[in-house]
Order: sequence, then C-alpha cells, then structure tokens
Amino acid sequence: MSQQSVVHIRQYRLADETPVQNLFASGLIEFSGDVEREVHKYVDNSLKQDMGDILGHYLSSPRSNFWVAEFGSQLVGIVGIQTTDDADEAELRRMSVSSLVRRQGIGRRLLETTEEFCREQGYRRIGLSTVDILKPALAMYRSHGYTTVKEESYGDVAYSPIIVHYLVKELH
Repeated sequence: MSQQSVVHIRQYRLADETPVQNLFASGLIEFSGDVEREVHKYVDNSLKQDMGDILGHYLSSPRSNFWVAEFGSQLVGIVGIQTTDDADEAELRRMSVSSLVRRQGIGRRLLETTEEFCREQGYRRIGLSTVDILKPALAMYRSHGYTTVKEESYGDVAYSPIIVHYLVKELH
C-alpha cells in the first residue's frame, strides 16, 4: 500500500459476507501456532453464530454496527460494535486487518470509526476481549487507551493455555 493509496471505511453489506468471514478466520488462524486446534474450533463456532449472520447480530440495532475497510476493490479490514447489558458500554468485536496491509494505520482508523460511533450513540466506554496470541492487537489496543480489567484461561489446552484479555476504554 503506497502513501497515496486510499482506504475507505464503510458499513457492511450482505455482498461482503464471504470476504469478511475469510478475513476473520485467516486473521486468527495466522497467529494460532501451538493452539491451532483450539483456534479452529473457535473460528468454526463464531462462523455459525454472529459471523454467520452479521446483519442480524450487528445491524439490527441502531446502537450496533459493522464496518469494512476497502483498499481499491479489496476488503482489508473489519470491525463490529455490539450492545451489551450495560447501556453505557459497547463491545468491540471481530477486529481484523489483512496481513497484506498491517501497520498502515487501518486498525487505528477502524478504532477511531468505532469510537466516534459509540460517542454518537451515547456510550461512555468500549469493552473488548482478545487473546494473548494476538500480540499486535493487544499492543494496538493498549496504545490507544484500552486497559486490561481481567485475564482468564480459555479452552482445553493444558500444555499451553490461551489467555483471554478483557480491556476497556473510557470515552470522553
């Protein structure tokens, strides 16, 4: 991606379904390493749930949304916002940026898009969860003001547990 290239962030459309699912899956599997079996189970489950019905899970409420980042005709990033039981807090979900364009500011732009949306919707904070195998994602969130509020093990991986990090950012 060159300095002159333009990344366009827009709301998800049904025609995006397959490339969005592929980007979601590949973004996790790429970092799976020793826990590939657990990551594949997680991806498969997610594709049957919210990622199998993005319109229903992210675009059926005015306080939720799902965006894609496009570079030319290629989908290179995704992120969603969902409501939670706490009316003051939104949940950031499914952030992924293609390995072909990482470290180009696309993740930052997707975060800015979600934060602006959340402020407009009256949210006071954004929560998210991510796993320790996604070290670049953890670093990006922390550098943008997200702080860890809890950590716990995930899955049945006795020899190398996956640690889930729960992070929150207060919106001002």
